[in-house]
Amino acid sequence: MLASDILSRAATVLQDEEHVRWPLPELVDWLNDGMKAIVLAQPSAHAVSYALSLAEGTLQALSNASHLRLLRITRNLASTGSPRVGGRVVRVVQRDLLDMQSPNWHDPSNTPYKKEVRQYVFDEQNPREFYVWPGNDGTGIVEAVLSTLPAAISATGDVDAIGSYATAIDLPEPWGVVLLDFILYRAYSKDALEGGAGRAGLHYQQFAGAVGIKVQGDSDASPNARQRVTRT
Repeated sequence: MLASDILSRAATVLQDEEHVRWPLPELVDWLNDGMKAIVLAQPSAHAVSYALSLAEGTLQALSNASHLRLLRITRNLASTGSPRVGGRVVRVVQRDLLDMQSPNWHDPSNTPYKKEVRQYVFDEQNPREFYVWPGNDGTGIVEAVLSTLPAAISATGDVDAIGSYATAIDLPEPWGVVLLDFILYRAYSKDALEGGAGRAGLHYQQFAGAVGIKVQGDSDASPNARQRVTRT
C-alpha cells in the first residue's frame, strides 16, 4: 500500500482533504510513528534475514541501530555473499542447561573458539545481544532473522503535495488499515473540539486491538519460545 493512499483516507475521515487542520507533514510523522509502534508490539511485522558476521568470543551483539532484536538464527554460512551457501544448522539452547553441563564454556582454554556455531543462547531481557557456543574465532558467519526498523516515509517533492508520498510503506499490506487508525488517533488527540478525545480513544483502541490480535495470532518473538532447547 502506498503512503499517499493511507494519508488520503485519513484526510477523508478527518474531513480535511485540503490538509488545513492537519498538514500532510504532520500526518506523515504520525504514519512513521505508527510503523515504529507496530514493530515494537509485533517484532516479526518487519523481519529480515541477514548474513551476520560474528565477533570473537561467546558474546555477540547487533551493531546496526536499525536492527531491533534477534528473532532466530538458522544456520552457518560460508560467506556474506549471494547466493548464500549454508552449513550446519544452529539451534537455540537454554542458558541454565549449558551452564550446568559446561560451567566454563565462556573460557576459550576450556572450550576452544571455532568458526562454526552449533548453538546459541538468547535472553528476552536483552534482545540485541546473544551468546554462541562454541565461542566464535571471529571468522564465523550465521544467517539471522532480525526484526528491523521500517524505512521512514518522506516527501519526494513538495511536502504539501499528496503525490510526494506515493511510496510503498515498508510493512506488509494488512498493516495499512492499522496505520490509518494510528494516524486518526494522533489527529483527534490534537483536536480540542468536543468529541475529539473520544474519537482519539476509539481509534487507539482499534489500533491496539488489531496489534494485539496479530500478536496473539503469531508465535512469540523469542527464539526460546519457538524452539525449546537441545542438549550440547
